[in-house]
Order: sequence, then structure tokens, then C-alpha cells
Amino acid sequence: MTYTYKLSRRLASSHDAGSDARRIALLLLLLLAISCGGDDLASPTTPQPGPSPAVAGWLSVMLTTPNADDGAIQLSLSGAPIDSLELSGNPGFASLVDGTGRLLVTGNIRSGVVARIWVPDLRAAARYHGSVDAAAARSSYALQDLSRGYAVQVTR
Repeated sequence: MTYTYKLSRRLASSHDAGSDARRIALLLLLLLAISCGGDDLASPTTPQPGPSPAVAGWLSVMLTTPNADDGAIQLSLSGAPIDSLELSGNPGFASLVDGTGRLLVTGNIRSGVVARIWVPDLRAAARYHGSVDAAAARSSYALQDLSRGYAVQVTR
């Protein structure tokens, strides 16, 4: 019993409670430094904004025609999804077939906006494209030469 008592007294006298506190403080400082990741604590990073949400809306379909006597023009629109489409200013027909817009514009057709499309994301305006599939003269219904300057653009 004497031996155990002397051993415990020796261990107690050689044990410094302050060194344990210093070790714990050093360990906490080390964990804090690791968790900071090397960033400057004086200037915290600002969170990066996420992508802006999609905004649905109308896009205009612009026709360019080199002729003053067009009486019917058939157009196709494709690209990103189209929710709906409608003619603007001219009589005719408009439909969606397998995600492609089909338009038949009739009457006294001039260059300018001939239709508009409703799309789920206005940011995708550049992905839409159109083409003139056929054009006919107003008086004779003769087919026009499409290589002479017909064009379709989809714009905001």
C-alpha cells in the first residue's frame, strides 16, 4: 500500500494542470485554422448568385422579303421549346407540329413582324431560328425565288 501511495503522489506532483489547458487551447486553435480554409477572416467571401430563373414571354418573328407583291409565305420556326404562336397583322394560319412552328401568312405581306411566339425562357432567344419554305406572288400565285433575299429572324 505504501508503494501505491508514493507512486500516485509522484504522478500528481509531476502532472501540471496548466499544460493540459495549453494543449487543449493549441488543439482548438489548430482546428479553427483548418476550418477557416486559408481565407482572409477580415473580408468574408460574398456568396455567388445562382443562375437567374427562367422568365417566359413573347418573341417576335421578323420576316424580310425582297418582293412587294407577296401574297402567301410559308414559314417554319424551330430551336428551343415553343409554347404557342400567333400571327400579327396578317391573316393566315399558325400551328405547332412536333415542337416546330408552322405558319402560313397571307394577304399583302411586307417585311416586318409577322408573328410572335410564347417561349418558356426568354434567355434562349438566340436558339430560335426560322426559315421561309415557300412564297407566292399575290396576283398570279406564282412561286417566288427564295434565294433572292427572304429571311426570318426571331428577336426579343
